[in-house]
Amino acid sequence: MEIMDYKYLKTRKENYTLWVEMHNPPVNFLTVALLEELFDLIKKVSKEDSIRAFILTGGIEDVYIMHFSIPELLNLSKDNKKLLLNLFVKSKITGAFLKYFTTYTNWLMDWFGWYETLMLKFAKIMSGYSSSLYLWFIMQRTYFAIERLNKITIAAINGNCNGGGTELSACFDFRLMVGDQGFTIGQPEVLINIVPGGGSTQRLPRLIGRAKALELMLRGNQLDVQEAQRIGLITASFNKVEFKNKVQEFADLMSKRPMTAVDAIKKCVHDGMETTLRHGLSIESEQNIRCLDTEDTMNAMQTYISYLDEHINPIDRQKITTEDLNHIVQETVKHMEEGKLYKFKH
Repeated sequence: MEIMDYKYLKTRKENYTLWVEMHNPPVNFLTVALLEELFDLIKKVSKEDSIRAFILTGGIEDVYIMHFSIPELLNLSKDNKKLLLNLFVKSKITGAFLKYFTTYTNWLMDWFGWYETLMLKFAKIMSGYSSSLYLWFIMQRTYFAIERLNKITIAAINGNCNGGGTELSACFDFRLMVGDQGFTIGQPEVLINIVPGGGSTQRLPRLIGRAKALELMLRGNQLDVQEAQRIGLITASFNKVEFKNKVQEFADLMSKRPMTAVDAIKKCVHDGMETTLRHGLSIESEQNIRCLDTEDTMNAMQTYISYLDEHINPIDRQKITTEDLNHIVQETVKHMEEGKLYKFKH
């Protein structure tokens, strides 16, 4: 992949990982323009086999994302009125029409790439008159694209993270944060009388549970790294001096995961969360069949069978202690976790 630099994004490749740094001084306010670049980059990355992990971090020292641009959100008040959206939501009937229109539009964009391109172009043309539709659509499509990316995704949070930054990070598979600089993470929209409109009302309950999500959004308070990690909002934290190296080590380890299985597991989880258990199990079966139809899976399973024949099957349970058995089993799991069964093509 040709490493491209955008106005707000700087990219560099290390091993099988693409690092993406955000540069929007002074504190990386999230904007529509930045989301446009991120959306374009994600689409390119999804087609690039040499990239197996995708990391988003702040390119300004000790700065991740302050929050979404307030001036752009303020414009929505008058721009919503231009499209009469403020009147639509005053009635249950027209409000329902608006909700189902946007739901159906997103559904069509999920199924047809050309329709997504067409709708985003149309909404952008309209943004000269009213920014409302384009802001919501580019935000939603970018966050969906990250969530569904067929790679390991990591939000490397190297500074304070609020509002839109928290919402963006919730779309990633893992959230790693600097833990020794007093940085905090939060969802403070309620304090200025708005909803966390970048998806947190839907993603946070799925991520940390309804009670904690409500508490975070209704209080609007900041969480330190330890509390955020305790409730599952943050995956892990590292000291600043070792942060980039630790994130890269983690990315290198996760890059050893078979990408077909990575993509399949993410599809099962994200699609399954939106449906019934019965249908979710059908999605799981579909993706399982897909994985079993690859040469990589057959090779990995055969390699594992050989390993079992050498290290596990000869065990005489009458002559081995439980401690020794545990050690053998744990070594087997470690051998698998380090990616020694699956060998991807370089």
